[in-house]
Amino acid sequence: MANIPGATSVVPGVYSETKTLQRGVSVPTGSRLALIIGEGLKEETLVGSANGNGNDGFNPTYTSSTGSDGRHFLLGIGQDVVAPVVINRSRLFKNGIELNLSEDVVDLLSFDSRFDARLDPETGQIELQPASLVRQTGDQYYKSSTNNIGNGTISNLTLVDINSPPETWTIRCTSVRRDGGGNPMDGYAKFIARGSESGIILDGYGNQIFWQSNGSIISNTILRFSILEGVSTFQEGDSFIIQTTGGPLVRGDNLIAKYISVLDLNDPEFFTDLNVLVAKHGQPTAENRLSLGSQLAFANGCPGVFAIQAKPSIPRRISYTLVESAVGNTDPEEFIFELPLNIVPDVDSNINFFITSISSGVETQIIPNKVDFYNQDFRDDPESFITSAAYDYSYTVIVDDAVEKTGYDGYLVVTSTTTATLYSANVQFGSEDSGKNLQIENSTSGNDGQCNIVSVINGILQLESLSPMFGITETGVDFFVLNPLTESCRILITDDIVLSAGDSLRVTIVDTNDADFFDAGWVEAYDSAEKIEVDIVVPLPSQTISVILQNGKVHVETMSNIRNRKERVLLTGAISGLTPANVLGTQDAAVEDIGILEGIQGDDVSEILDGITEDLTNYDVQNAFGDSYRVVYFYPDQIVIQAGSNNELMDGFFIAAAAAGYFSGNTAIQEPLTNKTLSGFSILRDKMYAPLVQENISKSGITLLTPVAGGGKVVWGKTTTISLEATEEEISIVFIRDNISKTMRRAFLPYIGRAESITMKATLFSIAQGLMKSFIQQRLITAYDGLVVNKDSVEPRQWNVSVAVQPTYPTNWIFIAINVGRLD
Repeated sequence: MANIPGATSVVPGVYSETKTLQRGVSVPTGSRLALIIGEGLKEETLVGSANGNGNDGFNPTYTSSTGSDGRHFLLGIGQDVVAPVVINRSRLFKNGIELNLSEDVVDLLSFDSRFDARLDPETGQIELQPASLVRQTGDQYYKSSTNNIGNGTISNLTLVDINSPPETWTIRCTSVRRDGGGNPMDGYAKFIARGSESGIILDGYGNQIFWQSNGSIISNTILRFSILEGVSTFQEGDSFIIQTTGGPLVRGDNLIAKYISVLDLNDPEFFTDLNVLVAKHGQPTAENRLSLGSQLAFANGCPGVFAIQAKPSIPRRISYTLVESAVGNTDPEEFIFELPLNIVPDVDSNINFFITSISSGVETQIIPNKVDFYNQDFRDDPESFITSAAYDYSYTVIVDDAVEKTGYDGYLVVTSTTTATLYSANVQFGSEDSGKNLQIENSTSGNDGQCNIVSVINGILQLESLSPMFGITETGVDFFVLNPLTESCRILITDDIVLSAGDSLRVTIVDTNDADFFDAGWVEAYDSAEKIEVDIVVPLPSQTISVILQNGKVHVETMSNIRNRKERVLLTGAISGLTPANVLGTQDAAVEDIGILEGIQGDDVSEILDGITEDLTNYDVQNAFGDSYRVVYFYPDQIVIQAGSNNELMDGFFIAAAAAGYFSGNTAIQEPLTNKTLSGFSILRDKMYAPLVQENISKSGITLLTPVAGGGKVVWGKTTTISLEATEEEISIVFIRDNISKTMRRAFLPYIGRAESITMKATLFSIAQGLMKSFIQQRLITAYDGLVVNKDSVEPRQWNVSVAVQPTYPTNWIFIAINVGRLD
């Protein structure tokens, strides 16, 4: 077995170990490779400026652009394969306005009209909603001009072409036939239709298409309808408005998708061009930390950078306001809260509740007990949970028919014990509601219950119940239109969780689709980093920051041991909000959500003792990183970075990305970071500290920067170690150590697997001696001593090379002694 300390069972290869001497030490050569780890979000322009008329995108089978209809598009065109994409993380924008996106299989069937588009996460196929008519008033899909003289109507209105563009159609009377007295004759008015996008459509002979007010149904290939006279006959200039929505892109439209490709996650790739990196991982933003950090690295002269897109460290939570202003009574309905369509809370995650008091305006988190979700008994009888003494201060979730419309101003007209009608001034009902169910609650006249919506006439629901339900006519009815074909979730809370009148209730929820998309502590990301050769690791997390940074420290220490032979250092820094007292360990801080509570409820220990739960933590740099010379910790806690057109105030550990770019771009490895200026960001003037504070910060193993125009100047570039050894304290010497190890291993690797010869010792000695001279020429070391090459005394297949080197030390201090006085 190999006689190598800490690596006795390794495979054949060249291994090295560097140790700190009291008088000198180590080696390097060449540029340093940096790795940036962070979350990203790819942004793809599907259509920059649409041609219109259906000439954009693909045909409905996504096999060709021939036969395109302007509604079907595919992610990743002109790029590498991007599908599948992470579910519940995609967004689609049309002309800068976000579309309501459904994630489902794209097929030839229609999809829910409440969505503007749908995306198939497995294939990357996108389909825009086909064109449809826009309901104007009540059950009507057209609107008469208020200036009309005739009071006739449009009938039999149908949208013929589902691929017609979204537009406004003006149906205008252009001529009438008059009798001998000059009066318009009934049934002879002629109308033409002009679309805001389609214009006037001509027939096959190039003639305008007319509608006559005699009830004849005419089609212009987009709209099909008839016009009938009323009591007052039409006159020239009378008009109607018909609107369509959905449909294909019109000329000049743009369509942009933002998404996360599964293939991009934990996929280390080397980039020499920031634009290429952005094409894969998205535009630099405050949320896209991978691209933003890479932007800083390139701004500081980095010739290239490795990038790893990580998953979020914890499942995503989304906030929903359940009640804007509570009624304040104890009716069971006041303890049932509808969640948005397709939001299904994860059964293994807690829901966090926040109440904002109407009197104080202060939001407070409450922590009710969780009862297992999706209990069928609670679905059938929610009140059995809400009022039950068996569940104190608790909440649960049930699944029920989806609520599509809600109102609190229903005018219920009872026509029998099983039939009624309902009208609302604020909620519009149309033919799409026919066949669904209506739930009535909080009735003061005994009309509570659920009934069927038989039809809709002029915006009025026609209701029928299977058994007697209706009592007397009443106003102010609470109603819910339910779709029995679609389910949605409701949160139930027990009636001992009291909301005062006017209070608001907010929750944060982990959706089922988000529950599995996370990488706790970025373990997977660090595992993928083990595959590549880098010298610098820069993690840029947004959550569980301290955990990820500590895992980063373990990663660089582990990869730098004798067995792994991939020496590297961790560059990091302060979290936003950490003061000098916090990083020096004299005062605890609360800058992360690390417990059950979300947010920060207090600022000091006294508040904790008063019962205010707080996420106070010790952020002492020496306590966290002082045992390692493989960590560089930057301060201050905040810098300003330009991300696109915005200036973003970011965590201080983003300085690490700038420093990584500087180190990577500077081939003079022996050059210290001290007194150098890093660029690409700004430091606010309130981050200037007194000399004594600067001294204490540097003394604690922290690399402090002071503000300069367009960046920050390094006071002293050093590692976090407390060993007081210059060869461990100076980051430049740590890079020298690592580079010497890597260079010598590369030089001796060709001799692994060779048969031993009589000249082997001399050959190996000559190589080692040549390396030492090369290191001196490169100014990496200033001297070496004790170069010895011998066969191992225990393992005859092993050769040992040992040497002591003196690295090139930085000049940190110059002391000038001046005696002032008479010299005679």
